[in-house]
Amino acid sequence: MRRDQHSDIKAVQLLSAALKTATFSSTGVDLTGFNAVDFLIDCGTITNVANSPQPSWTFKLQESDDDSTYTDVTDSNDVLVGSAASPVAAPNASTGVFLTIDSAAEDAALYRIGYIGDKRYARVVATAANTPGNTPMSICAVLGYPNLRPTAD
Repeated sequence: MRRDQHSDIKAVQLLSAALKTATFSSTGVDLTGFNAVDFLIDCGTITNVANSPQPSWTFKLQESDDDSTYTDVTDSNDVLVGSAASPVAAPNASTGVFLTIDSAAEDAALYRIGYIGDKRYARVVATAANTPGNTPMSICAVLGYPNLRPTAD
């Protein structure tokens, strides 16, 4: 049996590893030519996680037709959750938040979320609350089910 996943996916760096202290949006990823995308959010240790009030990061997906005007993804039918390395709940129907990291048991972890909406572009927005301090993070998108294979880097 042939085990070639390399020809069927494309990885796109949306946020290179960096220390984050405030709310930010990742770069948008163009989904043209692909029929699936997973976002990998690698969150390091929240510097001030033991402070009161408790520091946190929340994450949501946004979608766009033109890579300039983005709207929150609030429809649970457009988001895939529930794997061992993903949030366990659907996005909040009003805010789109699908993940909140607010304890030492939740930071220093890799999270995975899938987007199955019909817009051309998608991105991740991270919102800081209560001064989380320098938190190392990176975000990448893994595009799959390409219309043409093998995929180009």
